[in-house]
Amino acid sequence: MISVNDLLLHFGERPMFDYVSFFIGSDDRIGLVGRNGAGKSTLLKILAGQQPYDKGSIGRPKELTLGYLPQQMDHDLHLSPWQVAEKAFAEAQELNASIERIGAQLEVAKTDDEAMELATLLAHAHERLNTMGVSDHEMKIERMLKGIGFVEQDMHRGMKELSGGWRMRAELARILLMQPDLLLLDEPTNHLDLPAIQWLEDLLRSYPAALVLISHDKTFLDRLTKRTLEVTGGQIIDRKVPWSQYVELRKVEREQQSAAAKEQQRYIKETEALINKFRAKASKAAFAQSLITKLDKLERIEVEDEDLRKMLVKFPPAPASGKLVCEVMNVSKAYGPKQIFRNAELTIAKGEHLALVGANGTGKSTLVRMIMGEEPYEGEIRLGHNVIVGYYAQDMPERMAPQRTVMETAEDAASEENRMRVRAMLGAFMFSGEDVDKKVKVLSGGERARLALCCMLLKPLNFLILDEPTHHLDIQSKDVLKEALKNYDGTFLLVSHDRDFLTGLTDRLLELDELRIRDQHMDILELIEKRKALQGADIGKSSARVKEVKPKGGNDHRDRRDHDKEVRKARNNVERLEKRLADLEREEKELQAVVMKGTRSPEEVQAGYLKLGELAKRIAGVMEEWEDASRQLEELGAETSA
Repeated sequence: MISVNDLLLHFGERPMFDYVSFFIGSDDRIGLVGRNGAGKSTLLKILAGQQPYDKGSIGRPKELTLGYLPQQMDHDLHLSPWQVAEKAFAEAQELNASIERIGAQLEVAKTDDEAMELATLLAHAHERLNTMGVSDHEMKIERMLKGIGFVEQDMHRGMKELSGGWRMRAELARILLMQPDLLLLDEPTNHLDLPAIQWLEDLLRSYPAALVLISHDKTFLDRLTKRTLEVTGGQIIDRKVPWSQYVELRKVEREQQSAAAKEQQRYIKETEALINKFRAKASKAAFAQSLITKLDKLERIEVEDEDLRKMLVKFPPAPASGKLVCEVMNVSKAYGPKQIFRNAELTIAKGEHLALVGANGTGKSTLVRMIMGEEPYEGEIRLGHNVIVGYYAQDMPERMAPQRTVMETAEDAASEENRMRVRAMLGAFMFSGEDVDKKVKVLSGGERARLALCCMLLKPLNFLILDEPTHHLDIQSKDVLKEALKNYDGTFLLVSHDRDFLTGLTDRLLELDELRIRDQHMDILELIEKRKALQGADIGKSSARVKEVKPKGGNDHRDRRDHDKEVRKARNNVERLEKRLADLEREEKELQAVVMKGTRSPEEVQAGYLKLGELAKRIAGVMEEWEDASRQLEELGAETSA
């Protein structure tokens, strides 16, 4: 599909990519990993054709379709999510126009070669149109938007009324509806809640496209990828295993490489000793020279330098506080007609490690802002005796003054007694040498997140409130932060949708649902399984929780018998259409083999391609019937065999 050959890109004096080559196949599921600033997002932009490079080449077929979701993008705020998703079918409109145009040109083709070329283009257009399945696009748009979390009333709201996260969801829906040959996704889970992440994961597992995925969610990577590309030091390390296996494999490879290098050094020393022993003797001079030649030709084993740099996060001892750290009493909150909390209650005790979880729109960040006094509410929220709060907001990396330097930002945040520790603390967060003189505006998202966390540690705190602190952190930095929080002797309240980060970190979960705060004395993975069992494929909603409408059931034997009869009839219809599809696809494959034989005359080839176009139309028609029949079977409460 895509071949990258000798790619060279410099940013200033630093080589971002130093003559890198690799290939992406049509069945590849690739996790693109590396530290913050290594060049992952830049490489994805290059693959998408949106980033120039110095040297090398990117080879791709002309007919290849790409779906690219960057971390940040400009949105057309005049559109609604529905209209954004509908843009996925713009290609279909162009294809229909192309089919009409090519058909007209084919009728007046002057040469056999011209006719053959046009017939080939016509067959490709029909095949692509068939793959997209655009006949029922309204149903597909609605299903996709609901799956990704939109409730019906928000599908037609203006994008300008939605948050950045919901705008990105609309763009993700558009890209998935395009059904491209290759998906390029840069942190697609950043703006999704846990149920929506689960929904997207389930969808992408069977999604009919090659995938290149950047994610700092280890679970997401492990479940969706089969190959790992690591960007490090201007090079690409390529292994055909998912992330967790990749980490272990690289550890073994380095150990083997180190052992081989030591063995080689032992051999070199022994050989050099023999050379020194025999070079002075005339009878052994030729032998000594042959040994010298062997050493000159010996390819030295170089042990790869492992990038061991990492944050050194250790929260200072928490100052003593009262036994009650925070009390939320009879609190209600609404935005106009939309109720967020009603008479909510919560007590946080000293030393507790808690996480707020729940679908987007249930009020996690709202509750955090209410505790911080940034949001009005009804009721009472009270902090305990001698509670000193450290707050990391979702937009904390963006709140820092862009014109200030790293050093100035840290000095502003430090307490008087910690002023002398600023440079050492910055070094612990991987800001060393000239890095401390960089302006905040030139830092990457990950670097800003590290700086914001560093600033929190420069003052004494005993109650940490962290709203999505891992959004911009790489996998290694997240692991370090998790370990530091595990060992923290103060109290923390954490908002996160990162399953791996939350696993084993908290004493209890606070689930926001149905306008209340529910205590869940279990781990995050247990809660996910519990919710899946209770609600099936429940997903985060854009405006409100949508009640599941259960089908009416009855005890009447006749009703049950009639229902079973309808199910059997619907299932037989689905199976009949599946067999018809299989027959048509086999006929199409056999015809393609005949057309591609070099012994066919131009007239026969042209006729073959025209027949292929007709077959594609018939397949599309049967596919539409199959989708209707499958939907009817699902509505009856049964499962399709496909």
